[in-house]
Amino acid sequence: MYITVRERSYWVEDEGTGPVLCFLHGFTGSTSIWEEVRQSFPEFRSVLIDLPGHGETGDLGPVSMETAVHDLEMIFQRLEVTGLSLLGYSMGGRTALCFAERFPHLIDRLILESASPGLSSREEREERIRKDKRVIALLQNSGIEGFTDKWESLPLFETIASLPGHRQQKLREERLDNDIDGLVHSLEGMGTGVQPSMWDSLSSLTFPVCLIAGGEDRKYVAINERMAGRFPDAQLYVIEGAGHIPHLEKPEIFSEITRSFVI
Repeated sequence: MYITVRERSYWVEDEGTGPVLCFLHGFTGSTSIWEEVRQSFPEFRSVLIDLPGHGETGDLGPVSMETAVHDLEMIFQRLEVTGLSLLGYSMGGRTALCFAERFPHLIDRLILESASPGLSSREEREERIRKDKRVIALLQNSGIEGFTDKWESLPLFETIASLPGHRQQKLREERLDNDIDGLVHSLEGMGTGVQPSMWDSLSSLTFPVCLIAGGEDRKYVAINERMAGRFPDAQLYVIEGAGHIPHLEKPEIFSEITRSFVI
């Protein structure tokens, strides 16, 4: 179903009853990337949302991270959600963390997969903006298929090659189903370079936090080790044999970790 807040319509899937577990996808993703994992939580009310520029939500223009999390708060109001476990992957993890920072009273538990609190210094953010501009140029010049070919060849996703064929195909179809303008505006509004750093805010978030990273994704293992030392109440799980998308690469282990945390 679509939920419209401040003239922006978001695609939201709301199924089941019980405690609320909300899923937020990463860049080039959509609600469908959670299809296998969500089945592991039948006793939960599952809420899945396509973020700006992605999936059925589509292009909303350059929506900032700040605007996006305030839109999410209004969506949860419409759904009459007052406390939830919030799970975010990569860009969705940054979004989940930003939401939790702004609206901590709505969070029971926070699960961050392959996520970060942003970049600490202005120089790092400026360099990331330059990189994202190159990604934007690739999107605009190569089209969605050419971009997807390049995106899938990044070292960040090299472990995806070991996935069963049907999972690889599902991931590719999901990426190809996105809109070029939507992805461009997502980078412009919610990219890591334009997002304010949240490193200094982690110590103020007192609810339980679960950090998950793939053992082959050394960059994000290091980031999450650093994050774990900042949160007052955090558990870090490194899933060996997985890269940047543990919930797709090792769904059984990922779901077991998440279940033990939220139940």
